[in-house]
Amino acid sequence: MELNNSAEGGTNGTTVSAANSGGASGNPFDSTVGTPTITFDNTQALGALSYKVVAGASAQQVAWTSASHGTQAETWGRFYLWSSSAPSGVTGIVRWVTGGSQAARLRYESTGLLTLSDAGNAAEFATASPIPTGQWVRIEWHLQFVASGAVVELRTYNSPDSATPSENLSTVAAGLGVNCDRVEFGSFNSATWTGWLDGIQVNSTGWPGPITRRTAPLLATRTAGVRATRW
Repeated sequence: MELNNSAEGGTNGTTVSAANSGGASGNPFDSTVGTPTITFDNTQALGALSYKVVAGASAQQVAWTSASHGTQAETWGRFYLWSSSAPSGVTGIVRWVTGGSQAARLRYESTGLLTLSDAGNAAEFATASPIPTGQWVRIEWHLQFVASGAVVELRTYNSPDSATPSENLSTVAAGLGVNCDRVEFGSFNSATWTGWLDGIQVNSTGWPGPITRRTAPLLATRTAGVRATRW
């Protein structure tokens, strides 16, 4: 499984829907929700367009459901984030779902930190430093959706095309859902926040790396439950 979406097939200012999110953008999203909804926008973009999220009173997301994502025991992924500022309160920006319930969530805190939380929203770890605002930041993850001993990893890249992460976090989690069948991007809380998402990818084989290249699948065996990586 590999899904990619770059927003390049949209029209500036248009509301994103499942029907218009494919084409030159890549793999279309299966579902979009929210008021106001996410729009195609050229204010900040890696190419011509990106996805603008204006968070406020309600949640808004684009999602790949089981129709495209399938049911996965392990996924890697990437997205680029341009944030005008930290949110007024905590908001989720990525959510992994299994059987209709949260399996894990990436939270953007009012402090500017990112927190990876489990099915019950308990924090597994948080970045040591706030992510930069007013620039593109690349964020990648690796999650295992298994009953116990789930590997959870997060990498942030303040230089978005770099091969060296600004922060590289990992742990073995106990509270993730089993067999993820849906992944959602956007805003999940009522906090005020404006951000742009681009270069979105989910896959089941290895770390994506920047848009300009894709690393080969990892061949190293796990040691103490954590898969070694190489660039």
